[in-house]
Amino acid sequence: MRSELKKYWFRAKNKISQWNASDPLMIAPYLSYANEKEIIIRGRVLENEGIVVQEDDGKWENFMNSIKRMESDEAQAVRVLIEYENNPYQCTTNDEGFFTCTIPVETTPINQGDLQWSQAKVSLMDIQSKGGGTIETTADILQPHNKSRYGIITDVDDTILQSHVNSFLKLRLLYETFLKNVYARLPFENIGEVLHKITKDEKGASVNPLFFLSHSPWNLYELLHQFLEENNIPKGPFFLRDFGYKKGEEKYEFEHHKALAIEHLLAFYPDLNFILIGDATEHDVDIYTTVYKKFPKRILKIIIRATKKEDKNNHVKEVITANPDAPIHLIKHSDEILEIVN
Repeated sequence: MRSELKKYWFRAKNKISQWNASDPLMIAPYLSYANEKEIIIRGRVLENEGIVVQEDDGKWENFMNSIKRMESDEAQAVRVLIEYENNPYQCTTNDEGFFTCTIPVETTPINQGDLQWSQAKVSLMDIQSKGGGTIETTADILQPHNKSRYGIITDVDDTILQSHVNSFLKLRLLYETFLKNVYARLPFENIGEVLHKITKDEKGASVNPLFFLSHSPWNLYELLHQFLEENNIPKGPFFLRDFGYKKGEEKYEFEHHKALAIEHLLAFYPDLNFILIGDATEHDVDIYTTVYKKFPKRILKIIIRATKKEDKNNHVKEVITANPDAPIHLIKHSDEILEIVN
């Protein structure tokens, strides 16, 4: 596996030098979200690398698409126009091409039926396409629902997506990430159906919002979003990380990404309690338990998927023993989530 990755890397080095350094810009809108007082719209402006994913792509095509994602050229200090309900709002991209626009808008929560998504138009103010047209797209915004019983925050890698984070030197993780596409990546058994069920109320309406949390870089957002669609997993906003050199506050935010994202959602939805889902491969149980200690009335359940490595599972059991009041559950199969939540 190591030699195969190495072979594709050296082959790709020659190809990278041939890419056009002046690719047209594109807007990558991220799934956004709203409460009753404001909307947070997120995205990134970067060069369009022309990534096209097909089901029958081989390892070389998958590898080159992965390199294009990681090699993304960001557009900094670009003015972005957001139009929501016929009102314009402006923001500017940061050094990495990211933009976040917080719009103070009163939103009336939905009273019946499924969770709804509204849309905002997003465009670049000062830059046009090569053909002279407007560079624009739409951002989907998750609307609040009056009937929500709880929110769900779930990790992605080795929780819903088989990633093999604990593999030797993370070689299997790299293999899965770089040499497979969205059609070849595997979810855990029955996880899509389980997540659909826990988002529904007793009448079968999808009312409980779902959020995805991962240490993966934002460069993989498109792949992860497509993975949800391909595997019939409910739609929800992502919280990923920006890779690169960090120091000071940025380094702290990078290292404490998961805890900060959870605390942000707790603050953004003050009347909504949450279920946290993760896995035993890394530090989810420690992060979730720390959050629970700070907000014991807001965290309803902590559900941790077991791994093949018993030392990792034993650590989860030790945390459970050390925190008898914390609602921590170690599971082996996705279906156990239903029993715990219901």
